[in-house]
Amino acid sequence: MLRLGAKVRHHGQDAMVIARTLGGHPSYDLRLIDGTIVKYALEADCEAMPGDGGFPLPSSGIGTEGRPG
Repeated sequence: MLRLGAKVRHHGQDAMVIARTLGGHPSYDLRLIDGTIVKYALEADCEAMPGDGGFPLPSSGIGTEGRPG
């Protein structure tokens, strides 16, 4: 079973697990690196990637100045 937030490759594209469906056949909703959502992807179609901490959030440039380091 893949955990939420895990980085995977789905049909050759980098993706992140954003939801799980645990019905008769476990499946996953994935967000591809380009923002596209894939629903009901089978675990067999996903390859777990090392360092699966999720994709970095887009930089907003807010709140980084004046912070103690």
